[in-house]
Amino acid sequence: MKTLKNIILFALITFSISCSKEDEEFFNAVYTTIPGLVTIEAQPSFAVNDVLWLNTNTFSRYLTEPNQTTPLDVYRTTNSETFSFLYRLEKQVNGEWENVAIGSNFIEDKGEMSIGNYITGIAFYNDITETYEYRGGLLLTQPGQYRLGFFSGHNGFNFDIISESANRSTFLTIATTAFNAPDGSGFYNFTVN
Repeated sequence: MKTLKNIILFALITFSISCSKEDEEFFNAVYTTIPGLVTIEAQPSFAVNDVLWLNTNTFSRYLTEPNQTTPLDVYRTTNSETFSFLYRLEKQVNGEWENVAIGSNFIEDKGEMSIGNYITGIAFYNDITETYEYRGGLLLTQPGQYRLGFFSGHNGFNFDIISESANRSTFLTIATTAFNAPDGSGFYNFTVN
C-alpha cells in the first residue's frame, strides 16, 4: 500500500511540474480595443448598381492603444500577414431585417473577401506601407432600405478584427469600430434609390 501511495505522489508531483502556470502561455491570446480600424465609404445617396465600399486605410502596423505611451507593433506581436473581420448586408422587408445573399455581387480591390452567410473581409499586410490593406465593395442591385452590420466583439459591443497568427505567435483580437457607422449600434443605415 505504501508503494501505491508513493507512485501516486510521484505522479502528482510530475504532473504539477509539467503543467503550464499561465493561461496565456497555453492559449497565447491577447485582447485590446482600438477604435476606427474600418471605414465605410459613405455617400450622400446610393442608386441601383452603385458600390458600397469598406476599407482598412487607417489600420497601420503601429497602433495607439488607450492608456499606453508607445504604439503597439501589431506585426511584430503577431507575425501575422492577415487580419479578418465579419460583416453582413441586410435589407428591410415588411418591417424586418433580412440577410442579403451577396452571390457574385462583390468587388475585391485590396485584400480578399470570403462570401457565405456573412462576409469576411481579409486585410493583407503591405511591408512597404506598413499597413493591413483591405478594400471590398458590395454591388447594390435593388432599391430599398439597407443596413451594413457588424458582429459584436469580445467586449460585448464594437466588432472584432482578428489576426491569423501561426507558429506559436500571439493571436490578437482587436475590438474596433467603423467610421461612418454613426449611431453607435454597429450598423450603417442607407437607402438605395
